[in-house]
Amino acid sequence: MTGKLWLFSCLVLALCSCTERQEETVVSTWTTDETPKEVRVELEEGLGVEVQQFHENGRIHTRGTLLNNMRQGVWNTYREDGLPWSRVTYQAGVKAGLFRTWHIGGKPHIEGQHTEGVPSGKWRFYSTEGELVETKDYGDPK
Repeated sequence: MTGKLWLFSCLVLALCSCTERQEETVVSTWTTDETPKEVRVELEEGLGVEVQQFHENGRIHTRGTLLNNMRQGVWNTYREDGLPWSRVTYQAGVKAGLFRTWHIGGKPHIEGQHTEGVPSGKWRFYSTEGELVETKDYGDPK
C-alpha cells in the first residue's frame, strides 16, 4: 500500500471513529495530484477547528487547533520524512508553555517555555549530535 493511500486510509478511519468531529473541509489541494494540502475539521461546539496541513508526499506537516481563529493548545510540525520539527503550545494565539524543536536527524535542538509570548525560564540548546551546548535563563517575564 502506498504511503499516501495508507495516510488517507488512516485519516478516514480516524475521522469516522471520532464522534466529536462534525465536518471536514478540504481547504486546498496539491496541484500535482489533488491530494489534500490543508484540511479543517469542525470539532464539537466550543472546541474549535482542527487544522491539518500535509506535505506534498502526503505526510502530515502541521496539526493544531484554532479557537476563535487563534491557535490554541499544542501545535505539532513535522518534516517531510515524518520526524518532528517543532512542538509549540498556544493560548489565544500567543505562545504559552512548552516550546521544543528537533534537528533534521530527530535529535533535540531547542527546549524551553514561553510566558505570554515571551521566552521564560531555562532554555536548553543542543548540537546536531544531541549534546547540550548552551543553557540560557530568561527568568520570569513578569
